Amino acid sequence: MAKSQVTTFYSYKGGSGRSMTLANVAWALASNDERVLAIDWDLEAPGLHRYFHPFLSDPDQGESNGLIDRVWDYLEQLNAQPDRKDRFKLGDCSDIVQPLDLPLKGSGCLDFIGAGRQDEHYSHKVGGLDWNGFYQRFDGEPFINAILKWARNRYTHVLIDSRTGVADTAGICTSQLPDALVLCLVYNRQSIEGTAAIARSIKEARKSQKKPALKMEFVPSRVEERSTVEAARRHTAQRFIDLIEGGPRKVEQSLRRAEVRNYPWCAFEEKLAVFEEYPDERGSLLDAMHDLARRITGSTKIGIRPVDADVLSSYWRRAAFDDPRLFDLRAISDQPTLDAWSQVQFWLDNAVADDGERPEWLMSLAEAALSFVLRRDNRLSFRTGATFAETAEQLARRAYNEEPTTYATRYALILDDIAGLLQRNGEFEKALGLSRNAERLWRAEKSPIAKWRHARLLDRQAAILDTLGRADEVIETYKEIAEIYRAIGRRALPVGNEIEPARTQRLLASKLLERGDGSGAERAIVAAVKLLSQTSTARDRDLGEIIEILITRLKVAMEIGDERFEKVSGQVLLHADRLLPADGGRDRVQDELFLCQSELYRRRGQFDEALFRIKSTSADFQSLPRVALQEAEILLDAGREHEAMETLLSNIRSGAPLTEQALGLFQRAIASSEHGDLYFNELLSTLTRSDEQGASTFVPAMRALTDKMRHDGTDFSQLVPLLQTFIRKPI
Repeated sequence: MAKSQVTTFYSYKGGSGRSMTLANVAWALASNDERVLAIDWDLEAPGLHRYFHPFLSDPDQGESNGLIDRVWDYLEQLNAQPDRKDRFKLGDCSDIVQPLDLPLKGSGCLDFIGAGRQDEHYSHKVGGLDWNGFYQRFDGEPFINAILKWARNRYTHVLIDSRTGVADTAGICTSQLPDALVLCLVYNRQSIEGTAAIARSIKEARKSQKKPALKMEFVPSRVEERSTVEAARRHTAQRFIDLIEGGPRKVEQSLRRAEVRNYPWCAFEEKLAVFEEYPDERGSLLDAMHDLARRITGSTKIGIRPVDADVLSSYWRRAAFDDPRLFDLRAISDQPTLDAWSQVQFWLDNAVADDGERPEWLMSLAEAALSFVLRRDNRLSFRTGATFAETAEQLARRAYNEEPTTYATRYALILDDIAGLLQRNGEFEKALGLSRNAERLWRAEKSPIAKWRHARLLDRQAAILDTLGRADEVIETYKEIAEIYRAIGRRALPVGNEIEPARTQRLLASKLLERGDGSGAERAIVAAVKLLSQTSTARDRDLGEIIEILITRLKVAMEIGDERFEKVSGQVLLHADRLLPADGGRDRVQDELFLCQSELYRRRGQFDEALFRIKSTSADFQSLPRVALQEAEILLDAGREHEAMETLLSNIRSGAPLTEQALGLFQRAIASSEHGDLYFNELLSTLTRSDEQGASTFVPAMRALTDKMRHDGTDFSQLVPLLQTFIRKPI
C-alpha cells in the first residue's frame, strides 16, 4: 500500500462548508480506488455523519461508539490499571469503524469513525473531558499517535473533520496530526483574517517543533458571481502572500482556481454532490471537489466515476425515515443568528400549535432555539430571546413527558441552561424553580457523570440562594454538594474538574465563617486543604482557586484565635511554595498573611506592629480599598484620627465605594476628634468632586442640613449616617 496521508479539514468560522468539502473529497478518493477513513473530530458539533447517512447502517449514530467513547475507554482503563504496559492497545479502532456501503466498483473503500454515540450521555462525555489534562497527565499525545499509526497502516487517506476556532481539539487536528491541511473560508474579513492567523500559527508551531512543513490548501467557499468578489480575493491574496508560493498574482490565481461557488441546494441539505449533479457538468460542485482531491493527492488520475442514477436514488431514500426537518435544523444552526431566527420562530410556532409532533423534533428544536439565545454573539432582542427560551422549555417538557427515559438528560440540561439565563437576567426566583426541576431529574441518575452534573447544578442554586440572602439554605446546599463529591470520588470526576471538591469546601467554610460558626468553618477549610495536598501539580486554570483556599485557611485560623495562627500560616506557606508560581501566586498569599497578622496585632493593641505588617505588603495590595479601611481602623484605635481621616479620604478619591464599613469609620473619626467639623467639610468636598453628576442637588442639600444642625447645636457626627440619603455611590 502506498504511503498514507493524513489531511485535516479546518475552518476558522462555521458555515464555511468544511464538512461538506471533506465528505465530497472522501467520495472522490474512494471512488478512485483509494482506501479512505473519515474521522469526525468536531466533538462539540458533530455532523459529518449526516453527509454519509444513506450509506451507514446507523445513520443517526445512536448505537455506534466513536472517538469520544474511545478516549473515555482509554481513561477508564488507566484508572483501573495505571501501570498497564499495553495501555495504547485501544489505539486500534477497528471495532468502532463504520464501513460505508457505497455503490462503487473497484478496490476503494470509505470507512467512518464518528464523534461518538449520540445518546443522552454524549454531551456529558464531551463536556467532561479536559483535553489539556488528557495530554499532560494521561499520555494523550502518544495515545492519539497510536490511533494515527493504526489508521495509516490500513488506509491510503485519513481525512479529519476538525472543529472551528482555536479550541484544544482544533489544535490537535491542525498541528499534531496532519500531513496536509485544507482551510475552508468565506470571503469576509473575519474569516480571512482568522484563517491567515491560524495558518501562520501552525506554520510557526511546526517549525519550532522541527516538524516538516504542512501542505496547505485554501478553499474559498460560497463564492457568488466571481466578478463581485475581486476586491475580497485581492485582499485575501495579500493576507496569504507568505502562505502560498509565488507572488501576488500567482497567489490570487491559486485562490481563484480553488474557489467553490455558492450552490443553493447545499444550504439546507447535507447531501453529497454525486446525488445532485451530472458527472460531465463543468463548474459543478462535483467537479470542484474532484479537482481539490487531485490537488491534495498530487495525482492527475482522479476522475469523476459515474454511478447509475436509479441506484443513487435508492440510497437517498434510505435516509428519508427521519424527520427531514432535522437536517434543515442542523444546517440552519450554523447560520448567523439574525439570518436564521425567523425560520426557527416559524418552526417554534408550528410545534406549539401541533400536538402531534414527534418527540425528537420537539427536543431538537428546543435545543436549537436555546442555542441561539445562549450564543455569545446573540443579537436577538431581549423579548425574542425570552420567547425562544420559554418555548424551548415548553417543547422539551412535551418530549420528556412522552418519553421520560429517552429525554430526561436532555430536558435537564435545557432546564439548567434556562436557569442560568434567568439568573443572569436577575430573575432569581424563576431561575431557582427551574433549577430545582432539573435537580429532580439528576437525582434519578446514578452514574458518576450524572452525579457530577447534579453537583454543578446545586452550585448554581447556591449562588442564586446567596443572592436572595438565604444564608442557611446556601450552607446546606454546599454541604450536599460536598457529600456528592465524596460519593463520586476524586478519580471518577471528569478530567479537569479535580479542584471542584476543594472549591466547594472553601465556599462552605466562608459561609460558615460569615454565620459565626468558626469550628464548622475550620472543619470545612481543613478538608479543602487536605484535598489540595493530594494534588501534585496545579494547572494554570486552578491557580486562582488554590489561592482562595489558602487565603480562606488563614482567615479562618485568624478568627478562631491567634494561638494556632502561626502554625497554620507556616503550613499555608508550604502549600503555596509547592503549588503556586513565585510570580503572583505566592506573593498574594504572603500579602494576605501579613494582613491577617496585622488584624491580630490590632486586636492585641499592638498598633505599630499592625501598621508595620500592612506596610510590608506589596504596593498593589496596599491600594486595595479593604486594605486601606483596615489601616484606617488601626489608626483610629491608636488615637491617630487625623491620619485615619486622610487614609479614608484618599480611599474615596481613588474611586472606592462609600460602604457601610467606610461610613462607620468616618463617623468614628468625626465623633472622636475636636476637628469633626473640619473633617466633615473635607468629606463633603471629596464626595462632591467624585460625584460631579449629582453635585447640583447633593451639595445645596447637604450644606443646608449642615447649617441647620450647627444652628441647633446637634452633635456633628450625626451628619455622617445622613449621607446615605444623598450620596449616589453604592452602599
